Amino acid sequence: GEYLKWLAENGFTLMLPNVQNSDTKMWSQAHGWQSSLEEHLVERGLMVQFSESTFHGATISWLIETDQPIHTLQHPSFSRMVEIASHARNGIKILNH
Repeated sequence: GEYLKWLAENGFTLMLPNVQNSDTKMWSQAHGWQSSLEEHLVERGLMVQFSESTFHGATISWLIETDQPIHTLQHPSFSRMVEIASHARNGIKILNH
């Protein structure tokens, strides 16, 4: 009753299996709500865990392998690129030419 109405008004989905019954399942389906997250999950490859030492090592490797001058790390566009990439939830893809 009231709880289901509150869910609908506030954009929440009832996902607790012990709370769901046939009435709430029918009500959820009628309103186009998802019944589980399983169909929305995507398996991802291994993600590198961030640490200052890992980032430092990757930065040094990048400088050496691409023959970049050390002052490149202080350039505002480099800092902006790192800041943007740091907020990626699913990793990043580098464009290839």
